[in-house]
Amino acid sequence: MSWVETAPLILVGVVFLLLPGGLAAVGLGLRGLPAVGAAAPLTVAISAVLAVALPFAGIAWSSAAILLGGVALGLVLAGVRRLFRDPTLAQQLALVPRFGRQSGWLAASFVVGAGLILVQLAVAFGTPASFSQTFDNVFHLNGVRYILDTGSASSLTMSSMASGGAAPYFYPAAWHGLAAALIQLTGAPLPVGVNILNMAVAAVMWPLGSMLLTRVIAGNKPVAVASAAILSGVFSAFPILLLDFGVLYPNFLSVCMLPAALGSVALFFGLGKDLGVTPWARFGLPLLLIPGVALAHPNGFMSLLVLSLPILAQSYWQSYFGPHRPLARSRARTLATVGLAAFAALFIVLWKYIRPPRDAAFWGPIQSPLGAVLEVVANSPMNRPVAPAISVLMILGLLLSVRYRRHFWLLAGFGITAVLFLIVSATPISDFRMRVTGVWYNDSYRLAALLPLTAVPFAALGADAAISWLRGFWSGDAVAAAPASARGAARQRRRVFVLAGCAVLAAAAVASQLPSTAAAIRSARANYAESPDSPLVSTDELAVIERLPGVVPEGSAIAVNPWTGAALAYALADRDTTAKHVLTANSPAVEILNAQLRNADTVPAVCDAARATHVHYVLDFGVKEVHGGNHRFPGLEDLEHSSAVRLVLEQGDARLYELTACPGS
Repeated sequence: MSWVETAPLILVGVVFLLLPGGLAAVGLGLRGLPAVGAAAPLTVAISAVLAVALPFAGIAWSSAAILLGGVALGLVLAGVRRLFRDPTLAQQLALVPRFGRQSGWLAASFVVGAGLILVQLAVAFGTPASFSQTFDNVFHLNGVRYILDTGSASSLTMSSMASGGAAPYFYPAAWHGLAAALIQLTGAPLPVGVNILNMAVAAVMWPLGSMLLTRVIAGNKPVAVASAAILSGVFSAFPILLLDFGVLYPNFLSVCMLPAALGSVALFFGLGKDLGVTPWARFGLPLLLIPGVALAHPNGFMSLLVLSLPILAQSYWQSYFGPHRPLARSRARTLATVGLAAFAALFIVLWKYIRPPRDAAFWGPIQSPLGAVLEVVANSPMNRPVAPAISVLMILGLLLSVRYRRHFWLLAGFGITAVLFLIVSATPISDFRMRVTGVWYNDSYRLAALLPLTAVPFAALGADAAISWLRGFWSGDAVAAAPASARGAARQRRRVFVLAGCAVLAAAAVASQLPSTAAAIRSARANYAESPDSPLVSTDELAVIERLPGVVPEGSAIAVNPWTGAALAYALADRDTTAKHVLTANSPAVEILNAQLRNADTVPAVCDAARATHVHYVLDFGVKEVHGGNHRFPGLEDLEHSSAVRLVLEQGDARLYELTACPGS
């Protein structure tokens, strides 16, 4: 497929991402940018929660279930508001025309930001059918296929795919469920469907969320909100970084949800600027979004929790000491203080337990403390080139916020993400580092991806200030000093000057970011490129996988060494494999096959194991592993000298053998 042929499918993916959550947002009472910005994260939340609930009702997973879930939630929310006679409905409707006058500019800015992201990802992916040649992608692609096969996308049970028959454990499967549903809806091949979903999430959820977060902190400043849309598309640290490293699809989804979720928390605690949302929306939106963030990835949930601390602190301070002082009464003050203490206790408990095991958080530091600080300031984490204009705008936004004592909670959030990145990337391995950044696997990439979350709004504030200065520069003395008859022409020249200044500023910001984004694209492209030496599946191996459906009957399983990429035969060819994850837990029967399959004609236990697992074929992709390791599977090696198998397919060094020593297996 070409990108032109894929474009309609991407549009379907965008609609699929916005429609169910949009219906819920409208039912909740949101309108305008808040409704659009919350729509995609709400779709994720609806999907993730339904995925957990539907198996208990015996209902199979489908895209229709998500759409119906959005319809049902929207109707329930609207019905509850009607039942309680929401008095703000008339006021809310009156705000729609006021927003409409700005909607054209905001929509155009969103299209620019989304377009920048789509172009970057199209170049990075190479083709619509390319897939990430990385370690984690074996699990992710196979997880999507597993959902399509089993009809369950539950985060409580998806780990059964790789548990070797043991009891399943929690694994955040929101991304996998969305991918499976989108593939069902579009009929796209699995890798194409995965790329469509990631492009829709990156190009829709991330810019719209950034616009909403900026609107929450900046108020009714259309230039700042529009700037956020464009600027969100030119940071090298996100969204492309988590589609490159890992590959970390669930983490990527959760970070895309964070701007809207963080903005909703600020609204909940009364720190948003005149969005015209109803009390129902103010208090209901975060309660709907937070489960979705948690089921997308616990990293996202913990990031939201950490960045909500300054919001709680500022809200409490303003309520206690501010001019309106709603906590002036002792009873209210006591309740608020007890609530804050309870949250602090809950935070400590969650911080202790919602983290990976120590042996999974093994990443070490990558640079000096000074290098980490410079990367934060220059928006160049993970050794990307400096982004001058974006950094200048961000610093300007930060300085103005400090100067005028505004946006304290977001300033603190910026400081938190910066300090976390400094600790994880520039301090030695220690118990302290484990306690602070172990939640993020001690991984510099994951915390680097959080930096744009707060950098985008401050850069947008900086852009708004710069454009306001341009507007003021020309509208002041230049127009006032002109003769009355010439003032109309002066105003026209002013408009042209301001528009030209805005265009130059935007072009400079984007152009100065090109080296950084180009480096990010090159890095990702290397991980999606298919070649004879691809780290996971080479072109020869992929050719053999693509021929499997015509050779291996449905219901027959294939023995594989997952470290060589052979396990992707399950995702790409829809044929069962003995392992579906590099770190899979094997059943006793599979262990026998891994150790002795080539000796099936002399070891009777092998045929018993083959019958138990329905194994009739073996994929031999040699011993080259995705991380260059050496994990031996002696029963699946040196098969050309085994009399227990027969060569069926061969291309280069990639071979498919049929197990012939076990008749009736």
